[in-house]
Amino acid sequence: MVGLLVMLVAVLVVTVLARLGRLAAPVAFGAATVFVLGAVAAELTDNVVDHDGLARVDPTELNWMIAHRNGVLTPMAVAISNAGDTVPMAGVAILACAVLAWRRRWAPMVLVAAATAGAGILVTGLKTLVGRARPPVVDHLVAESNQSFPSGHSLGSSVVLGVLAAVIMLYTRRRVVRVMAVVLAGLAVVAVGLSRLYLGVHWPTDILGGWVIGALWLVTCLTVYTRFHRAVPGPPTAISTPHPSEVPHGRGGVG
Repeated sequence: MVGLLVMLVAVLVVTVLARLGRLAAPVAFGAATVFVLGAVAAELTDNVVDHDGLARVDPTELNWMIAHRNGVLTPMAVAISNAGDTVPMAGVAILACAVLAWRRRWAPMVLVAAATAGAGILVTGLKTLVGRARPPVVDHLVAESNQSFPSGHSLGSSVVLGVLAAVIMLYTRRRVVRVMAVVLAGLAVVAVGLSRLYLGVHWPTDILGGWVIGALWLVTCLTVYTRFHRAVPGPPTAISTPHPSEVPHGRGGVG
């Protein structure tokens, strides 16, 4: 309840500042979203620590997923899970940074690098801090040994794929490319999270926590980026120089 009140007050303050012109609209919206996601993440983490709220239905939902395993979905889940692991996601981020550096897009390069590094720190720190045990080993289809909350796959893929989609949105004019980037990133993030649940190595609230905390960190990075840098889509427009014959000639002297 206290967290909800703090969130409402924070959103109200951001709204007032935006109306007074103290904050630009995108920054105000980003800040308000950060407060909302922060409150949701805090409540969800509290549920996990206290074993109440949404965490109470974790066993039921996990058992339902396990009961629906089959020979077609299992190899697909393993492949998707492997693709969303730390090394592949870090590789995607490094490749994106290399391309952005080659194109001299230094600001978005720093954005991608900072978001990815921060996601890694969040996963390690929160897993250690919360210390939640994974589901029973007998239900695991792949080997895992570290803590369960939040799902590193869910959080990492949310941030890496999300920030890449955001960069495409900011620097591409073609609407179809922008829409496809967001849709594909969203579908990939959902698929990675569900694959971890299917493989029995996470509770449902681990996956949800990874998504929420990942979104919180992503929106924080984008809000700070928007505050200090303005994206300019597409190549700069060439400046045309008038032909000498088109330049009016005066009579000379000082007017």
